[in-house]
Amino acid sequence: MSHLAAKQNCLSSARKGRLSRDTARRSRISLTALALLAWWSGPSYAIDIVAIEEHWELSVGEPDASSSAPQVSMVMSHTGNLDGNYFVFTLNHRTDPDYRAGGMQVQLWSGEDLVYSRNSIHESPLSQTDEVITWVQRTELVDGSLTFEVSNGHSNSWGTFGDQGRLRLTMDTTLENLNAYRPAISLEESGVCFAGNRVRSLVLTKLRWIDSEGNVYELNAPIDVDADLDP
Repeated sequence: MSHLAAKQNCLSSARKGRLSRDTARRSRISLTALALLAWWSGPSYAIDIVAIEEHWELSVGEPDASSSAPQVSMVMSHTGNLDGNYFVFTLNHRTDPDYRAGGMQVQLWSGEDLVYSRNSIHESPLSQTDEVITWVQRTELVDGSLTFEVSNGHSNSWGTFGDQGRLRLTMDTTLENLNAYRPAISLEESGVCFAGNRVRSLVLTKLRWIDSEGNVYELNAPIDVDADLDP
């Protein structure tokens, strides 16, 4: 399977799983995402945002190391859409240059084209029952360079990850701020793409952002990206 086919299959599976939820749960997540979008677009954001952090938590019930299950694909866009450049973080599978089980990978995409990828030092599949995996996805703008990095990762199967720069990508940019970022993109496009029955929850636990004056803001409002997918 090509990296594009694998990525499309992963994301389309996550979308399919979300569409299969009951109406009440769908509505709650949708309204929450819309509220975040409206809040982010408010008058207070006349300032320049230069760094954004998404804090994530994945709770796994019983993984299957033999089939590298479950598998998760996270999406983060600094432009508010997926037409231009955006980033993907894959957990428990890698898709570039071809599919490989286990481990983690960060990817830079431009529309439907994969531009570049980097692998974590961890290559094994998830194997520990009842573990909670946490990590931070950070996008930062500094002097004409845009950096995406996964950091502060913790997992029973992998130990710590993301603090050696192995899950970091940097690109040149003409952007002056990250004000176009929308939390709804991450919430709608990220999800479990294989063996969702082995996942208890995938939660955005906190949003943190920094403006050009160095002021730090936080929103602690856990949002569960439902993982109720078929095995």
